[in-house]
Amino acid sequence: MSDILIDDRIRDWVFLPIIIVMFMIQMFRGLLTKYMDNRKTAQKVTSKAQVAEMIDKNITQQSQRLARLHGLLPDQSFKMKRAYLCDREQGILTKASQKPAKDPMQSMSMMNPVAMADMLKQNLSGIVFMALQYQWVSYFFSGFVIGKVPFPLTQKFRTMLQRGVDVQNLDVRYISSISIYFVLLFGGLQKIQQLMFGDDTDEFVDDTQMQMQMQMMGMPTMPSFGQQNDPGKLFIAERTRLEGVKHTFELNKSSDKALKSLKRFLIQ
Repeated sequence: MSDILIDDRIRDWVFLPIIIVMFMIQMFRGLLTKYMDNRKTAQKVTSKAQVAEMIDKNITQQSQRLARLHGLLPDQSFKMKRAYLCDREQGILTKASQKPAKDPMQSMSMMNPVAMADMLKQNLSGIVFMALQYQWVSYFFSGFVIGKVPFPLTQKFRTMLQRGVDVQNLDVRYISSISIYFVLLFGGLQKIQQLMFGDDTDEFVDDTQMQMQMQMMGMPTMPSFGQQNDPGKLFIAERTRLEGVKHTFELNKSSDKALKSLKRFLIQ
């Protein structure tokens, strides 16, 4: 089949509304999740297990933040922070990695029913949001072709890219509006959401994407026993990651680029 001409109004009245509405829903979910997490954190912690879990979580977040943003620190500051975390004898990650692994059966017996209820509520809210978005896209924008992939594809991709468009002679590279909805749902808006929320929501973005994928496959979003019951392996992996970081102070590069640009401007 020859190429078809896509009206510009489809971009303005189909493609852009889908992106804007889905982005606003993701923003609302993110803010709602942060609000609920802050309320839970603000509650009084009474058990030693909860205190230890919060300490381990803070250590892991500190290590991940240093590995991600090390370029913003001078060499001396980075070395001091890395030694504070990764020293072979006194490092926090070294001491934390020596903790014994938790018994899986003990963790199951100590599982809080309130936490289980919160998990079910979160999964249910995710399913409701996904169902509402899908029904909205299907009702208003079903049957629209809104774009074309710039590379050849086989016929196996037809059901993936042309949901809601029953035209067998249509080129496989054309994308329908419902297919764009699924593309945006499973990763298309994640980077934009990270830019809007900041670095503190990287964990939320990853957890939200994982929950969406597991909900679509009908799997319950339960925590992994390997990560929950053996935090020592996680601390060892974080220490190995920090020790392998090749630090470079990014502001030095910025000042050099600024001086070169200034010299070039003065010469002209």
